Amino acid sequence: MVDREYALQFLAALLVTQLSELPVVWYLLSRHVAGEHLGAVRIATACFFANMATLPYLWFVYPEIFPYRVAITLGEATALFAEALLYMIMLRVSLRSAFFCSLVANVFSVLVGLIIMPPFP
Repeated sequence: MVDREYALQFLAALLVTQLSELPVVWYLLSRHVAGEHLGAVRIATACFFANMATLPYLWFVYPEIFPYRVAITLGEATALFAEALLYMIMLRVSLRSAFFCSLVANVFSVLVGLIIMPPFP
């Protein structure tokens, strides 16, 4: 069972992730992609579900199975590819656009997270 402090840290990380990735995803995908205009609600929905599908693995599954560095590396790689796949399916964008968007959004959210919530004292 997860303790209260860790659960609260997860919720804070989820909020930071959502608030940092959404503007990036919106900026990169809100233009006409493949001739189709993607609306803000559609982009926000895809971003929300992509993060909700991946962040729990990074926080709760991989740390129970792997050493810290492996868990972080595998978790971020999983997030990158899974979120790209979800963007491709939910927003009907090319794999290239989805992967680029996921990469930029995840790098940005990791950097923001490290600044706001450093993992080490």
